[in-house]
Amino acid sequence: MRPDHLPARRPAARPGFTLVELLVVIIIVAVIAGLAIPAVMRAQNAARNAAIKSEIDQLHMAIMNYKNEYGSFPPCIEPVGVGGPVHKHLQRIFPRVAVANLPNLPALSLLKPDNAMFTWLSGFTDDPTDPLALGNTSLKKKKLFDFDASRVVNNTFYPAGKAGSPYVYIPSSQYALSAPPSGTPYTIASGSYFAHRVPASSNPKDFANVNQPFFNEDSFQILCAGRDEKFGTDDDLSNFWPGTRLDYIDSVK
Repeated sequence: MRPDHLPARRPAARPGFTLVELLVVIIIVAVIAGLAIPAVMRAQNAARNAAIKSEIDQLHMAIMNYKNEYGSFPPCIEPVGVGGPVHKHLQRIFPRVAVANLPNLPALSLLKPDNAMFTWLSGFTDDPTDPLALGNTSLKKKKLFDFDASRVVNNTFYPAGKAGSPYVYIPSSQYALSAPPSGTPYTIASGSYFAHRVPASSNPKDFANVNQPFFNEDSFQILCAGRDEKFGTDDDLSNFWPGTRLDYIDSVK
């Protein structure tokens, strides 16, 4: 038994971290972060690409349903105005309608690959005098795709968070109108969208070789610039290859 007059024993002081130990810990954390961050970014990019690809597949099915409903794929370009592809397409669908006299039909002269899907998949009304509701927006349409209105700008549909990368639609009947000139490398200028050709295995990056057939030669192409919002780059997505443009190139090298 300890005498009462002896002072209580204090616990030994615990030494703190040295500067070297702190530096080692910081370096370890930095290394782990350096390994983890790229992996997380790759996972996020893969998830975004998967979401866009899923929406492309849904749009693909909607266009197929359109053809089943109305007999043909809709056009994406009206190069000559009244009497052109849009006029002929509508006249075939509505043989009893004077298509040339439909309200605001000239507005369809602005039809382009980036706004064609929204225009056609928004459907038609039951009013035979205004099936597109171009003259009366209060008319109810039979939709073939449920577009998220927050992602539609000037009749152009965009992936979530990608305001510079619209979904682009080109039917096979108009591939020649949307193909780059012979000898031109595959690029897409602002507002001009080119149908892709199947590249030769000797040059898997050449999507404009006029000696090669088009992808989806008998149906249509849907394109999206992907996360970088620039067409003609490695992360482009479509309905004619399973992953990204780079995935396809790597698969045929």
